[in-house]
Amino acid sequence: MESTSVSISFVERSSSEVSGASGIKISDTWVLTSGLFYATSSNKNNDTLHFIRGLKPGILTCIPIPQKNSHVRVSVTSRTGPRTLRTNEASVEDSKISETCGTICGAWRCPLLSDTLENLFHGWSFDEDSKKTDKDLLTIFLLVRLHDGEAEFTVTETLRSAEQSLSHLLRVCEPLETPARGVHMLIESTPFGNPVFIDSVSRGIVSNVLGAHDCVILTDANAVPGCEGGPVYVRRPNGSRLLCGMVIAPLSWCRGEWVDYTLVARLVPCLMKLLRKHENIENCVTGYGNTSLTELLDKSVVLVRCGAEWGSGIVLDRDTGTILTCSHVVKEAPERRIRVVLRTNNNRESSSSISGVWATLVYRTPRGQAYDVAVLSVDTQAMDPTLRALEIADGAAEKGETVVSAGFPFFSSTLPTITRGNISRVSTCMLQTTCCVQSGASGGPIVRSTTGELLGMVVCNIITSRTLYPRLNMAVPMAAIKESITDYIKTGCVDVLSALTKQDAAVRDAWNFHLPSKI
Repeated sequence: MESTSVSISFVERSSSEVSGASGIKISDTWVLTSGLFYATSSNKNNDTLHFIRGLKPGILTCIPIPQKNSHVRVSVTSRTGPRTLRTNEASVEDSKISETCGTICGAWRCPLLSDTLENLFHGWSFDEDSKKTDKDLLTIFLLVRLHDGEAEFTVTETLRSAEQSLSHLLRVCEPLETPARGVHMLIESTPFGNPVFIDSVSRGIVSNVLGAHDCVILTDANAVPGCEGGPVYVRRPNGSRLLCGMVIAPLSWCRGEWVDYTLVARLVPCLMKLLRKHENIENCVTGYGNTSLTELLDKSVVLVRCGAEWGSGIVLDRDTGTILTCSHVVKEAPERRIRVVLRTNNNRESSSSISGVWATLVYRTPRGQAYDVAVLSVDTQAMDPTLRALEIADGAAEKGETVVSAGFPFFSSTLPTITRGNISRVSTCMLQTTCCVQSGASGGPIVRSTTGELLGMVVCNIITSRTLYPRLNMAVPMAAIKESITDYIKTGCVDVLSALTKQDAAVRDAWNFHLPSKI
């Protein structure tokens, strides 16, 4: 049967309090969900929670059923029409919701997720109050067994039935290899665990793939509390979909900054590790999808490090080794040297293998002045031969057009993180976009999704007294600085770059936000 998105509600018998999450109906008997479900405020069975936290990695285990609080209510959407999602037309289908009893009977801790969270997610929290959510629960899968009324199951029968359903799920997912960055994704879930919102859909792209055996996907598809446990699909060009993963963290914070990406556990490597199919796990990490734009960005977006800080940079010309970034990214120069990583290592689990070359600061605008631009130069003999320059667009950006951004937020050891959005506002001196960008993305490109042409360079987004808004960001239009940059590349004359520091009052006012800005 096809996997089905469900809503899972936990009801305490001693009160009317209800909390919920999403899940994947993987058979007539079993629903798969995230261990984060046990972080909900109404689930106060400390014995069961202690048992789950103590699970040994990679072993499917039966959960002892307590005398109370043992049942969850599962709401399953059954449709009267086909489930195919179409790309060019909306599909309106009648549906009904039926409720079935269930018991949390099985769980396992994924060692791949444990290793990845330990190595890559230092300083991350997954709740506004980091003390409320146990990060360890993100590494755990829960299995809910559906039944009518009170039912008892033997341990042997439960484990056999669960493994059969998980093996079937693996066969469904196994044809799908690692989805490439930029591939379209779809989340189907129940926001806030409320059955009123069941089967809600959110669309985005694969922003990055991380960790041991590519077990974690970052996507800019939007998710909210209650979406954990929901199925995640890769969308094909014809509108059909393939089950790829499960939401494990709809919200996250890094060093106190809101990360507006959704964390997804990729099911193939996680299931292979559990079902002991070690001989095949290496075969599930090759790319899937059309990667032409992603490959272009991989070869033209570089990591820029200056002291303890890092940002992103854009290769503008290979012959002269010219790289564009933000002035604030290299604010510690010349006291600190600038290092440019021209080709990041594919080992996503370690930052120690990153190498690069020293860069020369050619020009930068003074602090607090528009535009926030710096030009760097690197030795062309040290540049990776596969490196490519981004072509600056001839025409200006258009309001509403679809764009893609790339940069190095949070993960200085990975290939660029990619996010899709649109130009929300255009002026002669500023582009505003809805791409999801955070700290470290400064200096990254804004490119046309259709051609890869460079439209702008990310500078900052808005931060209020409490919140940074990742999807409200500003970029310097390349149309505004193209002439000066082109003249420098042609002549090598640094003096022409002085025009990058704008003295025009209208430009200064446009970049003088009444709200603080950052990245």
